[in-house]
Amino acid sequence: MTRVKSNVHLPAEDPAYWIPRFLSKANSIWLKGTYPFDECGHRVSIHYSCEIRRFYAHKIRIGDSVTLHRDVWLNVPIIPEGSEPAIVIGRGSRVGRRSVITAINQICLGEYVLMAPGVFITDHNHEYSDVNQPIVQQGLTSGGRIVIEQNCWVGYCSMIIAAKNDVVIGRNSVVGAHSIVTQSCPAYSVLAGNPAEVIKRFDTVSGKWLQCKKS
Repeated sequence: MTRVKSNVHLPAEDPAYWIPRFLSKANSIWLKGTYPFDECGHRVSIHYSCEIRRFYAHKIRIGDSVTLHRDVWLNVPIIPEGSEPAIVIGRGSRVGRRSVITAINQICLGEYVLMAPGVFITDHNHEYSDVNQPIVQQGLTSGGRIVIEQNCWVGYCSMIIAAKNDVVIGRNSVVGAHSIVTQSCPAYSVLAGNPAEVIKRFDTVSGKWLQCKKS
């Protein structure tokens, strides 16, 4: 393969760009040193604008080399019983800016999960069955658990919701942009739509991606 040399000289990076990087580095060190996380690994980067509350930090486990980009919100609205963490973010995973992970049971991201901006993941929902009572006063549904296995890619502004049952996204799967996932899928799947369906799967025998028939 021939490499093409470019004569274009890119301008130097704006020095102001290093200010948020410095603040994020300081924030990461502060959180790791003062918050009682279940675990917080090495080389973790947490943007200074992220929202994580100290009182539920013990229910959050963050692996090595995890990145939480700008305005990420990790939320545990009800502290679950037991010793298991409510939010687990595996080694090498990246949570895109303005994404929300909110758990009362458990949401587990495997290793090297990549999340685009604006992703919403929740293992519960707001209760609304009583029409005579304000929804804000009805509490939350019991929901289920969510597991996103290793090497998955969750697209822009998509949602993964476990309002009733457990949801497992098999390894090396892709969730298309703006999709709403409410059901489990096998490994090596591509999901799209509302509600999301598997539109393509990798066949390990033929070594090819195969289109799936729509239901």
